Amino acid sequence: MNDFNDAYSAACIAVGVIQKNVPLDGRWHSADLYDDPRGRGDGRVKLFTDGSGGIVWNHKSGSKEVFFDNNNRFQALSPEQKKERARKQRQAEVERQERRDIAARKACSLWNKAVPVDSHPYLTSKGINSNGTKVASWLRRYQDENGKWRQISIKNALLIPLFNCDGKLRNLQAIFPQECPKLGRSKDFLPGGQLKSVFWWIGSKSKDVVCIAEGFATASTIYEQTGYRTYIAFTAGNLLPVGQIIRQNLPETKIIFCADNDEKTAGNPGLTKANEAAAKVKGFVAVPPVPGDFNDYADILKGDGYGG
Repeated sequence: MNDFNDAYSAACIAVGVIQKNVPLDGRWHSADLYDDPRGRGDGRVKLFTDGSGGIVWNHKSGSKEVFFDNNNRFQALSPEQKKERARKQRQAEVERQERRDIAARKACSLWNKAVPVDSHPYLTSKGINSNGTKVASWLRRYQDENGKWRQISIKNALLIPLFNCDGKLRNLQAIFPQECPKLGRSKDFLPGGQLKSVFWWIGSKSKDVVCIAEGFATASTIYEQTGYRTYIAFTAGNLLPVGQIIRQNLPETKIIFCADNDEKTAGNPGLTKANEAAAKVKGFVAVPPVPGDFNDYADILKGDGYGG
């Protein structure tokens, strides 16, 4: 089952859904998201009844991944069936890449028109600097209570870019001034945009020590307190892909994965994924001694009179 599990895991990471064991029944099953500590089940997973693959869907971001098991376990397939299966795989990849490219073009257009920001309600609430972010109005389609598609414009959205290893902008994260009731969340990505192997960073180049964190507020806190360049992976599942990119480009650098302590979530995905990533790229793990991330911990220390 290794090939199937690898394909399933990669699809979950790509859209930010926590992998979950579900039956091969061809039905949708709810799953949690890496960036939703409340665990609202805004992910969906469907595994095909013949075990050939499945679909992973992030309801929040609109990102969807179709995956297939590429091993040779299914000897009962006829040559025609194998050919048709291969055709569907190619078509799914073409459609997936088209969605990502559309999102990338939207990201570039919106980022170029956005305005640099010094203050924002989110920055104030987290006690962090702007660190290169911008603001703009965020357009999003959603389904109302009657199932009709409508569009909403959210003003003063804080924008954070997601670049690939070639330095190309592929997606944007938007953080709203407050939770949007119609979307039921306060953060968003461009629908269909790439989430795996994309990242952003805060701070100048460093060859000695770099840090990797999940979210922008956490990364900002780490950078502002240490001065180390800090990369943002955006999801726990993306810590390893980002770590591998950094290790490839900086083979001698000390990499520290600054994990979220998700001890209130089953399996503690923040710490689990950080440990897995560190083991594979020969890095280190730092984790706050309390539930939450390093921004939460810094806020506790400030309240106790220890400074930032």
